Amino acid sequence: MKSALLFASLLCLSIASLPAPAADGPMAREAEAAIRATDARWSEDLYAGRLDRVMENYDENAAFLTHGSPLIRGKAAIRAWFRERLDTPGYSARFRPTEIIIAASGDMAYELGEFEATVLSGGRTMRVKGKHLVTWRWNGARWVVTAESINTDGPAVAG
Repeated sequence: MKSALLFASLLCLSIASLPAPAADGPMAREAEAAIRATDARWSEDLYAGRLDRVMENYDENAAFLTHGSPLIRGKAAIRAWFRERLDTPGYSARFRPTEIIIAASGDMAYELGEFEATVLSGGRTMRVKGKHLVTWRWNGARWVVTAESINTDGPAVAG
């Protein structure tokens, strides 16, 4: 009896720890294509310093996580973080997704990707590379960012 109960408990734990299924098929491919298109515009808007257009991608209650900072919560606070970066001389950044997974429900997704940013420091251009994780939610009209986490692969280097 005890071993049957233990087996049942372990089976339940194993099933509960499985990842949520990813969507497959035409709807998932359409969602992924929409997110990739949004990413392409978003990256170009960031590179060009078009802050209003960058911020169109975020949900009002989005969260933003970055190294060395407390959790940044809400669109206004995220905007202030970007404003500070864009006001820094020589700042530019671009990113691209490397993987986008659409949830089986079709209304959530996550993205893994990479970025590169530059800034002027002491008259030298410094470059940093890193990675990002973005969660997306379908709001009934378009995909919006609900959370984003970025971190660098190492210190900035001259270049």
